[in-house]
Amino acid sequence: MSRTPRALLAVAVTVTASALLLSACGGSAGSSAPPPTKQIGQNDINPMLRDEVKDGGILQWGVQAYPANFNMLAIDASSGDIPPVVQSFEPTPAIADASGNWGPDPDYVQSFKLVSTDPQKVEYKLNPKAKWSDGTPITWEDYKSEWQALNGKNTAYQPLSTAGYSSISDISKGSDDYDFTVTYNPKLAEWSNLFNVLYPKSMTSNPEEFNKGWKDEPKVTAGPFKVGNLDKTGNNVTVVPDPNWWGDKPKLDKIVFKYYSSANVEVDGLASGAFDFASVASNIDAFKRTSAMKNVTLRRANLPNYREIVFNGAGNSILNDQKLRVAIIKGINRDPIAKAEISQLLPDAKPLGNHIFLPGFPGYQDNSAGYLYNPDEAKKELDADGWTLAPGAKVRSKNGKQLSIRNAIPGGVKSALDEAQLVQQQLAAIGVDLQIVQDDPNTFFDEHITPGDFDIANFAQMGDGAPPVNNAQSWFTTGDQALGNSGRIGDESINKLLDQASSELDQDKRYALLNEVDKQVWALGHSLPLYQRPSIVAVRNGLANFGNSGLASIKYTDIGWAK
Repeated sequence: MSRTPRALLAVAVTVTASALLLSACGGSAGSSAPPPTKQIGQNDINPMLRDEVKDGGILQWGVQAYPANFNMLAIDASSGDIPPVVQSFEPTPAIADASGNWGPDPDYVQSFKLVSTDPQKVEYKLNPKAKWSDGTPITWEDYKSEWQALNGKNTAYQPLSTAGYSSISDISKGSDDYDFTVTYNPKLAEWSNLFNVLYPKSMTSNPEEFNKGWKDEPKVTAGPFKVGNLDKTGNNVTVVPDPNWWGDKPKLDKIVFKYYSSANVEVDGLASGAFDFASVASNIDAFKRTSAMKNVTLRRANLPNYREIVFNGAGNSILNDQKLRVAIIKGINRDPIAKAEISQLLPDAKPLGNHIFLPGFPGYQDNSAGYLYNPDEAKKELDADGWTLAPGAKVRSKNGKQLSIRNAIPGGVKSALDEAQLVQQQLAAIGVDLQIVQDDPNTFFDEHITPGDFDIANFAQMGDGAPPVNNAQSWFTTGDQALGNSGRIGDESINKLLDQASSELDQDKRYALLNEVDKQVWALGHSLPLYQRPSIVAVRNGLANFGNSGLASIKYTDIGWAK
């Protein structure tokens, strides 16, 4: 199970190319060697010109969860499978290339550019052809309304994150409704990925409508596709081309976002024809099975994805004690977890030393010293914190309460269960009882992670290449609007450092500030990064302009089947 941070929660992540440069894949039957990775800034989508792609056809796209909210900016829209559904029919004013560089989507924005640095101002010129499905033009007012919903000033709104938008001090109309200027105070170095999805003023201008009005269905769209059918029983969403679309006509007749309950089900579906691609990621069984499939190619790229254990520091959790969290971290050996999960795909897999950056990208440094596996030290710290082990007892206790921790994982996700069972064994050795609770994967984030119904939880953080400050602000900021910080762990010192990093225009200084944040995150026992997640996708042959898009945004109009 994964939570996609999108542009609000992105992180610069990769793995060194040599780790996967072992063999070609190409879907050769019986192959079990790891496929080669792509270099940073490359993706693997079987690119074809539009003339080479036939008109018509269906794409069967597997998703792990039906959207809890079709407003992907809302707090309960944290599932990683919501953005690809929503972005097929809602505006994407900012899009990324394969290197993770953000620029304007010409279907919605003719240009955006920095016109002043002091004060910082960015001018937008919109595409006047763009219209909402109700016929209303998309204008500067939609952008202003979305900013006001996301800037954190009106606490009636419940956004997933205020990162970036809280730095905007004003949005003012220019020469007409398709021209406006955004002013930043404080300055925002990483501004170009804002408005990576846009919603109509009719939704964002009202807190109740923003929070709950789109839970059941999207009421207004403005993309190359529109909603054709919502099957809440089967948890499927079907989108079809919108005849009022002003850009390139979609090649596909429809995309069916189809629910699957586990990775095995998705791979089974690829084999049977029920799905047209399946995520392999770090699942070695899925890799072996898909490698042997005929007419299937394994596609790979470097993505900002990693597995982690998140701690709940809120008052309702036994882990609201910082000393206890740090002691628990020292009782978890990440080496065997990484080796067990991905060593066959990444022979050099190692535990991560940073919550914000990963190896291979600018800014990475290992800040984990002092928080590595050390069970003897963990025992001493538990004793000092009052969690003692009585003679003959297997579980520590304090003031008559046993040290029992509830580990929430999504049911049917093998990697999560494997990790949890390894951690369970390790913590038992230091007198900690770990109770594994497998929750419904379709409601895992909505009903458990978002409301804080866990002590620790295992899932993947998945980014799309947006700037690291935005990611860090969402994950580590505390306060009323820090809704992306699932464990509610942080402090004012981290908040201030993140604010400084957000407004620092010098990249080296900005990254130094973020590494200081990471050091403090380690000290607080916020979470435990496990390992880089390989990005491997098994795709049916003949599917063009789709596969493993890497850091790039998906161009839905060009996806189709080769002639």
